[in-house]
Amino acid sequence: MRFSYKTLALSAGLVLGLSACEKDFLEREAPNIVTDQQIWNDANLITSLLANNYDRLPFHTQIDDGWTDFAAYDEAIWSGNGDGSNNLNDYSFNRWGNWDYGLIRDINLALENIDKFSTTLPEVQKNQFKAEFRFLRAFVYFELVKRHGGVPLVTQQLIYDYSGNPTPLQSPRNTEAAVYDFVASELDAIKNDLGNDGSSPSSPRSNTRANKYAAMALKSRAMLYAGSIAKYNAQSGLNIQTSGERSAFQLAGPMSTTGRPWTRPKKLLLDLIPCTGLIRTAAKISMMPSRARLPTPR
Repeated sequence: MRFSYKTLALSAGLVLGLSACEKDFLEREAPNIVTDQQIWNDANLITSLLANNYDRLPFHTQIDDGWTDFAAYDEAIWSGNGDGSNNLNDYSFNRWGNWDYGLIRDINLALENIDKFSTTLPEVQKNQFKAEFRFLRAFVYFELVKRHGGVPLVTQQLIYDYSGNPTPLQSPRNTEAAVYDFVASELDAIKNDLGNDGSSPSSPRSNTRANKYAAMALKSRAMLYAGSIAKYNAQSGLNIQTSGERSAFQLAGPMSTTGRPWTRPKKLLLDLIPCTGLIRTAAKISMMPSRARLPTPR
């Protein structure tokens, strides 16, 4: 009988002990889940997320991937067997397509979360991260607009409320002019917050992340596209445009009521000057005089 009492007491102790342990177990933090508070207050975790976004940027041809297509666009000549891609006679409908709103959504989410959850990062570092996310978003929109013309400009999360009405999620396409203007204004707004240029101890130089020179180079490229389309479509006399005015060809119109059709393309192309000047100064590059002659081959 004494053994039974001991057994009963031991069993009761184990039950009580296990109950206490179970309560503590439920209060533990999961070792395989990173919370928003942890991510947006840790510079290393944010940098890792940025690296993922950089890796997802759209591309079509580069030295280590898709290099054969350099010959398809007259940038090189195929010298292997056969004609290669020197003469591209046929191609699929989506050969140059890109429609990655998943990446845009993730960038918008990051921008909202860094404002919502980041409480311990220095303000300068916080602004740098936000500028870098905005640079990536501008990059993606440029890749979209040069392929598809006017596309929907979505700069915040689209959250479905399960009401049965999806109308608030149906964003119409903006004009191509509006998308180019968005790219230019975003890059102007963030260029001085990007850092990564070695200008101070808090902004070490990086060869793999965007800085203000990369921002101005991207703006230069975007404005060259937009300005060229606006200028030469107007000059051609064809005045090509799409229904609903979603095409960049609408850029050929005047910027004001003066009725001067050259105002818009001229302004776009003139935007290149300060951008390239900043880049040349930083890189210590001098332009060849306009009347200079190249050496005559012997």
